[in-house]
Parts: sequence; C-alpha cells; structure tokens
Amino acid sequence: MVDKKTNISVDGKTKIYGIIGDPVSHSFSPLMQTTGLQELGINAVYLPFPTEKERLGDLLKAFTEIDLQGFNVTVPFKSDIIPFLDEIDPAAKALGSVNTVAPTRNGWKGYSTDGAGFVRGLQEANFDPKGKNVAMLGAGGSAKAVAYALCEAGIHRLDIINRTKANSESLQALLTEHFPDVLISTVQTYLGYDLLLNTTSVGMREGDCPAPFELLVGAGLVCDIIYNPAKTDMLKQAEERDIPTQNGLPMLLYQGVLALEIWTKQTAPVKVMAKVLKNHLS
Repeated sequence: MVDKKTNISVDGKTKIYGIIGDPVSHSFSPLMQTTGLQELGINAVYLPFPTEKERLGDLLKAFTEIDLQGFNVTVPFKSDIIPFLDEIDPAAKALGSVNTVAPTRNGWKGYSTDGAGFVRGLQEANFDPKGKNVAMLGAGGSAKAVAYALCEAGIHRLDIINRTKANSESLQALLTEHFPDVLISTVQTYLGYDLLLNTTSVGMREGDCPAPFELLVGAGLVCDIIYNPAKTDMLKQAEERDIPTQNGLPMLLYQGVLALEIWTKQTAPVKVMAKVLKNHLS
C-alpha cells in the first residue's frame, strides 16, 4: 500500500508513527518526522490521523492493534488524551497536557516536549536559562509548558505578564508548588530582563506587538514562539535596538526532535529535520 500524502510504501514491515488532532492536515510533523526516521535508517512512515474527541478511546485501541510505534497529539486533544493513557511523565502530569505518546510494556505513556523543546532551542543558540531573569507574555497552554521547562532549567525569576489576572495567578500557583526556589510574579518587577518571551498569538498580524516599549529596554534576548511570520513586530523592534532574537522555529523543531528520541531511543538527525522544516515553511 502507498500512502498518498507521502508517496511511501507501507507494508507489514514498515513501522507506523503518527499525529492526532482536529484539524491535523496543516501539521508540519509528518514530513519532518518521516524524514528523520528514514535518516536513522528506520523503515517507517509518520501519518496524520484526524479524529474527534468521542473517538479517542477507539483510536488508541486501533493503534495498539496495528502496533503503532508512537504518536504526537496536537490541539484540541492535549488534555483530552490523558484519561486514555496508562502512564504520564511527571512534567506532563503537572501541566495536564500531553503532546507525545509512546508505547511501553505497561501501555501508552504520555510526555510533554513543547517546553523542553523551547529550552533546547535556547541552549542550541548558546543561551543558558540557569540563573536568568525572564519576562513572559501570556499564561495559556504554551506559556504553561514553556514556563515549567524554564523553571526546571533553573531560572532565577519569572514575571508572568498577562491580561487575565486569574490565569496568571493560576500559573503562578502551579509553578510555585513545583519550583519554590524560583521567584515568580504576575507583574513586571524588573528592567533589563535576560529573556523577554511572547507566548501569545499577538504578532501573527503585521503591526501587532504584545510588548510595551519599556520591556524591550535592556533585554538580553527576545523570543517569540510564533514562527509564521518568521519576524513578528516584536522581533523587528528588538532587532532595531540590536537585541538578539529567536522565533518559534527552534521550538517547533526541537519538540519534534525530543519526541523522535523518545520513540527511537536514538539521537535525532537534527540538521536534516531542520532543513526539511525550513524548506517546507519557505
């Protein structure tokens, strides 16, 4: 059988990986992950599986029957998938969110690689979060994963700046419970942050900038998890002030890299995966 989306032959010897979501056709993961798997010499294909919330249980049973080797979870099922899993990684459990699932002897195990992918992207750009002061715009699902990973990496201070105070305080409580040594605030308390980070969708349209001018002053690095457009207005304003910037492409890449390494127990071919991802985006 030949998969029409990838033009790759799928037979009884071909290992199958995938991604579930609704919708899922827009995902970059099938191309990136299939390329990575094949670069490792694994006869495998990574396929999109569109589904509905009511079908999650049946879908996992089907995955077990076809010996699926692992899958990613995208919106809106990152929380909905949890009741159907047999085991959950501590970070994913604390976040209440799973984006990577792997088969184990005991069943399906869920992980969250979004935040860890962001931190790995920083580290690959020679930015060590340990001991740093961070300002984060937003308090949603992406913010939660990124903030947890930053605290885990040993930042000194995190100021959560968000329009909805209740969401900021909820995230503050979660992080304080797990990382009591990190100073966490829901207001701006510092000037000249080592890292200024946008986790909101503000900036996807030209001319929109979520950060007030004073936050950019003295910043060491400005990041935006948006990767399309490649340069949001916030990143442009930072570059005008000669501040180093990073968009959301490294996070997109490394959350997938970490998932591949969980599934295969091998070092992912990062350069190859990055190249195919950048080519696809361009």
